[in-house]
Amino acid sequence: MLLFLKDVGIKDNQLGAFLTKNHAIFSEDLENLKIRVAYLHSKNFSKADVAQMVTKAPFLLNFSVERLDNRLGFFQKELELSVKKTRDLVVRLPRLLTGSLEPVKENMKVFNTRLFKIKERHLFLSYLGRAQYDPAKPNYISLDKLVSIPDEIFCEEIAKASVQDFDKFLKHFRFLCTLKCNIVK
Repeated sequence: MLLFLKDVGIKDNQLGAFLTKNHAIFSEDLENLKIRVAYLHSKNFSKADVAQMVTKAPFLLNFSVERLDNRLGFFQKELELSVKKTRDLVVRLPRLLTGSLEPVKENMKVFNTRLFKIKERHLFLSYLGRAQYDPAKPNYISLDKLVSIPDEIFCEEIAKASVQDFDKFLKHFRFLCTLKCNIVK
């Protein structure tokens, strides 16, 4: 089993952490594990991709090929992603394949929203001291509301500020981003 895990790409110094999190791997049939890795390769995940995914999401190899295929299909269909973008997403965030789909289903609009828009709104809320995303605490802001409502409603109901204040903040924010980009060049 250890040789298999090393062959998958888990480094010696990562084996302990991997096995601590997923000792159930020892109850899996080695041939089934090989089939699962071969399946990922057949979907054009490189050896490095698979190693990264398994390291970040140790239970990934415990999932049957059918379950992995269903999860990949879910993200591709529901998020309307190309095959390549689906692959890039799960390489970056492999726990999406192993975790509960409920939070994903509840926050689908987040995945279809430009990251820049989310960042702008989050930074504005942080600036105002209103960025509170824990549902167990007062003044909770759902991710769905953060991304799905128009600016006017976002400002009035969520930020408790005027659209003009938000626009001023965005001009300042974008100016700083421009400066940062020019400095990096």
